[in-house]
Amino acid sequence: MKEAIVVEDLKKSFGTNVVHDGVSFTVYDGEIFVVIGPSGTGKSVLLKQIAGLLKPDSGKIYVYGMDVLNLSGEEFIRFRETLTYVFQNGALFDSLPVWYNVAFYLVEKKGIKEKEAREKAKYYLSLLGLSGTEDLYPSELSGGMRKRVAVARALCMNPRCILFDEPTSGLDPVMTAVLDRLILKLKKEFGKTCVVVSHDMTSAFRIADRIAILWGGKVVEIGTPEEIKKSENPVVKQFINGEPDGPITAMMEL
Repeated sequence: MKEAIVVEDLKKSFGTNVVHDGVSFTVYDGEIFVVIGPSGTGKSVLLKQIAGLLKPDSGKIYVYGMDVLNLSGEEFIRFRETLTYVFQNGALFDSLPVWYNVAFYLVEKKGIKEKEAREKAKYYLSLLGLSGTEDLYPSELSGGMRKRVAVARALCMNPRCILFDEPTSGLDPVMTAVLDRLILKLKKEFGKTCVVVSHDMTSAFRIADRIAILWGGKVVEIGTPEEIKKSENPVVKQFINGEPDGPITAMMEL
């Protein structure tokens, strides 16, 4: 299988707080790779390093062969069009209508005329069940709708890979299922590689091809949903079963 993202021996600290202490894994082209783990284990920090928004202290990150930590000018532009990031809160521009939020990159960075960009935005919004929202503002949308607008914006850039930071956070079970179905659609119908950070085990098991568990600064296990469910690793068992006693809570008590 073709490698989409390769992370090698990633290390990252904030002062005396060691977040990553040798994180390594590979994401393959066209798969949904879900990273789970307890709060505070650096899942979002990991995504930001892959996206080039944060620099690790040491290690390597490759995205479709591009060395993320040493991008030249042309490579940086290609990288930005290869991989996009859907933030947990959507990160929409409140002062801009929905269509402009979706087409922002096309207008501001690619120089596409607003009329053409608006039509592209309408198309991607329609794919996500958001027809008729073009002229609304983010404040007029529900939380689930804002998240879908953020996904439409990512799609409008036509990336090969999309990073999702806690996409189901704050959503009710129905909207969580809707967003999960959308992520599956991105893979099956659009061939996108998706890396999803989550703490929602129901969602993770529903969408993942493979799951990585982050704990203690490292990836302690990687496997298919069925392999993770059968894991004998005490950290994995406690987390996926939501048990109050185990190594995770024991570490919190130290």
